[in-house]
Amino acid sequence: MPVRLLHSSDLQLGRGFAFAPPETAAVLAAERFDVLARLAQAARAAGAPRLLIAGDVFDSTQLSDHTLDRVLARMAAAADLVWHLLPGNHDPHQPGGLWERLGRKGWPPNVRAHLDAEAVPLDPAPGEPQAVLLPAPLGHRRVPGDPTSWMDQAATPEGALRIGLAHGAVAGFGAEEGAEVNPIAPDRAARAGLAYLALGDWHRTIRVGAETWYCGTPEPERFRIDPDGDGTRCGGGFALAVAIDGPGAVRVERVPTGRFIWHLAEPVLAETAEIDALADRFLTMPDAADIVLRLAPRGALTLAGRERFRDRIEETLAARLRWLDLDASGIEVRPEDAELAAIDLEGAVRSAADRLAALARDPASPQAATAWRALVELWLMRELAR
Repeated sequence: MPVRLLHSSDLQLGRGFAFAPPETAAVLAAERFDVLARLAQAARAAGAPRLLIAGDVFDSTQLSDHTLDRVLARMAAAADLVWHLLPGNHDPHQPGGLWERLGRKGWPPNVRAHLDAEAVPLDPAPGEPQAVLLPAPLGHRRVPGDPTSWMDQAATPEGALRIGLAHGAVAGFGAEEGAEVNPIAPDRAARAGLAYLALGDWHRTIRVGAETWYCGTPEPERFRIDPDGDGTRCGGGFALAVAIDGPGAVRVERVPTGRFIWHLAEPVLAETAEIDALADRFLTMPDAADIVLRLAPRGALTLAGRERFRDRIEETLAARLRWLDLDASGIEVRPEDAELAAIDLEGAVRSAADRLAALARDPASPQAATAWRALVELWLMRELAR
C-alpha cells in the first residue's frame, strides 16, 4: 500500500486585497479560509490521511488573534486528517513570533507545526510503509544557503521512505518574478535519497523532476494571462494528490481546489466584432461569476465602436463577473466624418463640437485626448436622445 498525502502550499491565510473594491476584497480574503475545507475534501477523495503544507501557511507574521483562531478551528474541524505545517518566507519562525503565539494557543491534536530541521516519523495509516518527514522551516524571509542541504545527511530508520518538505526556489529553474530566494538544489531529492520533495513558494504547479514538485497555491490571487484563451485555470487553484509506492515510484495527480479564476487580458481592439468576441469569451464561461478579470485593451475605435465597448464590456461583462478591473486608457477614439456630421446639434453647441473635432485631430495639441473624450460624450448624448 502506498504512502498517500495531499501536497499544498502558499495558502497565505490572512491576506488582504487592498487593490480591489472593499466588497470584492472581503470575498477574496474570505475564500482563502474557505479553501481549507476544499483541501480537506481533496485529501479524503485521494485517500490521503495527511496534508503537507509547504510554507506560507500565513500571509504575514502580524496577524490578529481572530485570524489565527479561525485557522486553527478550521483545521481542527477536519479531525480525521493530520495537517503538517511549515514556516515559509511570509511566515518565518522567529523567537516570540507568529508560531510561538500559535503554540501558546494550543495546537489541535491533528495539527503538526514543523519548526525545526529534524527528521520526524509520520504516523502510518493502516497498511502504509514507514515514512519519515524531513522539514526545512525558514527562520527568516531570506536565509543563507540552501535550506534543504541538511537532508543529505539526515539519519532515518533503515527502509523508511524519506519525504522532504521545503519552501524556496529551485536554483537555475526559472524562479517566479525573476528572483531566486532561498535557493534549493534541483537535484536535492537524488542527493538526499528522497522519495518525494514537496515544495512551496511558486504559485503555479511545476514538475521539477519525478520526485520534486511545486503544487502552487490552492486559491489563486494573481492576474495572469490565459495562454489558451479557453478559461483554463492559470497560476494556481490546485493541490497535488501524491501516492508513494517506494523509492523512485511516485504518482502525482493535480486536483482542483480553487474557486476564483484570475485572468489578465490585453487585447487589441479595432472592430465591433472584436469587442463582441472579447465579451462572449468570458460571458459564455460556465463559471463567469467566479472570474476576476484585469482588462487592459489597446487600439482605436470609432464613436460607434466606443459605444459598443461601453455596452458590452463596461456594463454587461462587468455585471456578470465577480470583478472587472478595467483600464481603458489604451483605447483611442477616432470618429469617422459621417459620425461627427451625425451629431445633430445646433448653434453654439454645434460650433463647440466642430472645435473639439479640430483639436482631437491635431497631434500637436495637448488637449487632443480630452477633446476625443468630449466628442464621445456628445455622441452618446445624441444616441440616448434618439
